[in-house]
Amino acid sequence: MKKFIIISAVLLLLAGGAFGYSLYRYMDVTNVLNSKNTAPTEAATQAPAKTDSSEAPKAPTQNDTAAVASSDVFAAASEKAAAYTANLSAEEMAGQLLLGICADASTAASEINRCHLAGMLFESGNFQGFSKENITAALLTASTDAKVKPILAAQEEGGSYTTLSDLDSFSEYDFNALRTEFESGGLQAVQKAEDAKTTMLKSVGINLNLAPVVDLAQSADQIMYSRSADGNVETASSIAEYAAKFNQAKGVSACLKHFPGYGTVPDSAVTGVGAVTDDRPAETIRQNDYTPFKKGAEAGAHFIMMSNVVVKNIDAAHTAALSPTLHNELRSSVGFKGIIMTDVLDDADYSAYAEGRKPVVQAVLAGNDLILVRDYTTAYNDIVAAVKDGTITEAQLKEACTRVIAYKYTAGILK
Repeated sequence: MKKFIIISAVLLLLAGGAFGYSLYRYMDVTNVLNSKNTAPTEAATQAPAKTDSSEAPKAPTQNDTAAVASSDVFAAASEKAAAYTANLSAEEMAGQLLLGICADASTAASEINRCHLAGMLFESGNFQGFSKENITAALLTASTDAKVKPILAAQEEGGSYTTLSDLDSFSEYDFNALRTEFESGGLQAVQKAEDAKTTMLKSVGINLNLAPVVDLAQSADQIMYSRSADGNVETASSIAEYAAKFNQAKGVSACLKHFPGYGTVPDSAVTGVGAVTDDRPAETIRQNDYTPFKKGAEAGAHFIMMSNVVVKNIDAAHTAALSPTLHNELRSSVGFKGIIMTDVLDDADYSAYAEGRKPVVQAVLAGNDLILVRDYTTAYNDIVAAVKDGTITEAQLKEACTRVIAYKYTAGILK
């Protein structure tokens, strides 16, 4: 009997050990599988790879979940932004819808305060003869002296469209036009240049770059040919994703432009004297030209700029920047929840596309959060007047202003 009890105890111990080991292995394997399915992978932090252009754009995979979730890019700051906006007057909110183009860097802070501007776009002419230190000091003054911390923007595409890199004080930088960069070294060369631009802009205090161009120009007689990469949907999508995922993480926001795309608009078109027309089929534009903006939105792009083109087969009555239809499609079909902004709105007369209103007022009603203008004093007065007479409702004004403030919190401009 005693021998039987001992043998039984030994068998129970062996069985328990086997069960414990099996349970351990099960838990270990389960954890590995869960980590593969839920943990961020290295692929999520690497530059997007170029795929075969003959393939249709793919739906987001499981590894894209973080990028898709980040499309509501300002959500974490929404409550703080709403509280901040609640303490602003109607006049202050109106100014937060304007990005003024700077005339004189030395008066930027006072001008920002005078019209309560969201910020300013600086051009190379503002800094002629300035050292790096002087540029940094001027931008710091513009930031610290403003009542509401401002967006300090540049347009550093490369080629002919630059703010800093063509200045003598930045002679170590020499950025080619996007297409030249791509043709010389593919996406790797483009990404390297974008990284260098971001580093340069951040070093002096710029927090927004009005780039990259993700229009799909395919032939040399098209207006965006040199400023775009190669006319390939996948290439443009990769550039948009890279700017949103990697350049923004370094402290300079990206602005994808120009929605819904200039497409086949010819180089002979003079966009500075009025609207030009894109007469391609609507579905061609939606299936191809929307894609880079969608990929950039999914990756968390902060800004998308509207074009000044009339997209005839989607909305023949408005330029894209003044079109409620195209803004609705950008929000719904593309899924963009960031800042929608205009291209320069007063370099040409767009009143024929503004439903009898001032173009800047129509821009707000169409759904823009931020309006880029040279004559920001007139634009500011026009918006304030439209708020006072009820053309722009308080709700519309507050929605756009709150989104701008939420962006500033997200980008670290406001603390």
